Amino acid sequence: MQCVGCYHRWMARRGGTDEDRRARGDQTRRDLIAAGRALFVDPGFLKTTIGELVARSGVGTRGAFYHHFDNKAELFHAVFTEVEQDLMLRSLAHPPPGSSAWEILVTGLRGFLDAALEPEVQRIILIDGPVILGWQTLRAIQEACSIAMIEVMVHRAISEGSIEPQPVRELTHMLVAALEEAALLVAHSSDPDEARAASGEVLDRLLGALTSSRTRSVP
Repeated sequence: MQCVGCYHRWMARRGGTDEDRRARGDQTRRDLIAAGRALFVDPGFLKTTIGELVARSGVGTRGAFYHHFDNKAELFHAVFTEVEQDLMLRSLAHPPPGSSAWEILVTGLRGFLDAALEPEVQRIILIDGPVILGWQTLRAIQEACSIAMIEVMVHRAISEGSIEPQPVRELTHMLVAALEEAALLVAHSSDPDEARAASGEVLDRLLGALTSSRTRSVP
């Protein structure tokens, strides 16, 4: 027992147990990502310094930053991934009880288009993401997140008879391409609300054209 007590005192002097240090490390990483989510929107990625990220996050030193990220672009990758996941969860992952796959798909796609009005989504996902990450990295993140979820919903909607049978992956990617272009129009428009409304009308018509004879209209 005496040796156990000595061990715990020794661990306390070192900063706690391995579990304690992992928890602190996880919190530091979360704090840096939260700082990135704020500063990469305003003033933006290019105008944000690592010193500002450290100060905003409250992690204390640049050493703490470099312990988790090799550079600012790596932090942006983590920020982009988190924003993408949050957007997917808001739009697709938590549908109202009893919703059909078709209803979930339509609601989710409309939600993605609505998100194009948000400064965080505009700056991180639509404007800076393709430039900073490059197309291949950006698409790999989306393939594992929003595109994968949309593909599941398309497959289910076809299975339930709401969409006419057709190649699932190809249809998914064409829907995503149309949605991304519409979101960019909204993000760059001088009147984003008007652009969102007009794009939404076109989106609903495109979705309506996909429906089977059993699905009379877009919900």
